[in-house]
Amino acid sequence: MRIAFLGPSYPWRGGIAQFAQNLAEKLLGRQHEIMMFTFIHQYPALLFPGSQQFDETGKPSNLATQRILTPYNPCTWLSAVNDIKGWNPDALIVSYWLPFMAPAFGFIIRHLPKVKKIYLIHNARFHEKWLFAEQLTRYAMRPADGFITLSEASSKDLLKVIDQSAKDKILQLFHPVYEQLLLHQEQVQSHQKRILFFGFVKHYKGLDILLEAMPEVIKQIPELKLVIAGDVYGDKKVYWDKIIDLCLKDNVEAHFRYIPDEQIEGFFTGCDVCVLPYRSATQSGVAQMAFAYEVPVIATKVGGIEEVVIDGENGLLAEPENALDLAKKIIGFYSQDNASRFRDNIRSQNEQFSWDAFTKRVLDYLQ
Repeated sequence: MRIAFLGPSYPWRGGIAQFAQNLAEKLLGRQHEIMMFTFIHQYPALLFPGSQQFDETGKPSNLATQRILTPYNPCTWLSAVNDIKGWNPDALIVSYWLPFMAPAFGFIIRHLPKVKKIYLIHNARFHEKWLFAEQLTRYAMRPADGFITLSEASSKDLLKVIDQSAKDKILQLFHPVYEQLLLHQEQVQSHQKRILFFGFVKHYKGLDILLEAMPEVIKQIPELKLVIAGDVYGDKKVYWDKIIDLCLKDNVEAHFRYIPDEQIEGFFTGCDVCVLPYRSATQSGVAQMAFAYEVPVIATKVGGIEEVVIDGENGLLAEPENALDLAKKIIGFYSQDNASRFRDNIRSQNEQFSWDAFTKRVLDYLQ
């Protein structure tokens, strides 16, 4: 098959781009023809509070790529249609995560009547507030031939937006474990007690809640250190002020920057557990990244996270927006010496959430 992708891919940074690239490379490995249609510009500077939108530090993709679209510039939309038509794909997989992209995506797929058009849904309901979010998403989704979701929670969110009659068009899958990480992992080394908050720092991800939990944790485990690794969307001073106000300076190691691929391993293998104190979620690529290194996860009971973080088996679940309960889970993780048992369970679970299994399901769906 000739399979095209539309959305972020290398050199655009972030989990959406990484996910599309992983799937595309798996499809390429199965002898399908692949083309990545990506952005000329992705966001205007006003809508991107992070430090940078590119990550050109890692290994360049070997996937054929064309930069054809600026979603906020309608002058590029028709030329994007023509470029995709010119490549003549059998199927187009469109990454969807923000209503900001909806007008451009909706226009493009309406002008591709002979192509099978599938949305890969990362979010159908959104952590940030967007004007007319549901209307824009509905506009983008209406001409689609199908949808791939990564959790039951995401499927339910999608059905709240699109017509219920489209239920049969949804292929509900899972977020695979990042196998390229598994290939490079090393045995976890002995270290001081360290917990990890990893990934972009946004309000919905609840770093402030984790910081508020830390004083209670430190009372029981004075030597524990919280490692923060991720670029801040907004003003990092908010988090520095909280660290100082809560007297956490000696117990927090903060790396408020984008973490390139070659540095990821060191953060995960240097910590005992990854903490995801999210206020909301559909699924979590960070959780599967942790599992790739056989690192347990302490997370909150939101969205699709409960589908992969199984309380008492591969991690622990806390009540959302509850710093005290989160503190109890972190303390309990150490007091009950769960790490070895959790890692054994994670190793078994990883076989179920492989990219090969995911890719086979996608191909069956496309064909």
